[in-house]
Amino acid sequence: MAEVGPDALPGIFVHACLDGRVRFGAGEVTPASFGDLPSALRNRLKAPSTGQVWRLNTAGRSYLYMLNYDPRRGADPKICGLASDSMSLDAAGDAVEARIAGVAFSRPDSEIQWLRPEDGYVVTAANLAGFKVVHVNWLSEEKRKAAVAALRNVQ
Repeated sequence: MAEVGPDALPGIFVHACLDGRVRFGAGEVTPASFGDLPSALRNRLKAPSTGQVWRLNTAGRSYLYMLNYDPRRGADPKICGLASDSMSLDAAGDAVEARIAGVAFSRPDSEIQWLRPEDGYVVTAANLAGFKVVHVNWLSEEKRKAAVAALRNVQ
């Protein structure tokens, strides 16, 4: 089995969740289920209607998840993320910032969010019960329009 190193995890998140394309070699991932995710993360993600979860072959426990939610008023339709007990949260933040802003800025060592309403998403990176989690919430059209309007008011 090929092992995915912890340094590759932030790039996997960016490619899978922000770019919508990632390739894995033989043995780098195995299918998993929503129930395999850490319980604190499952509680935060609530109950998706459908989705896919993969366990990455890493030294620790790492999961890539793509979840879909019922389209009800105000609900975000999709969440994609990566949770790992071996990924560096700083490296994940750097990868997100490099992808979004073209450069990585210094930031606090706790939860951080990047709001991109014009692109329709919010990215969150946080520590959660021993896991470093980075995920993107794809906003409902209603939330996206509200965020764009709020941003215009600030400017």
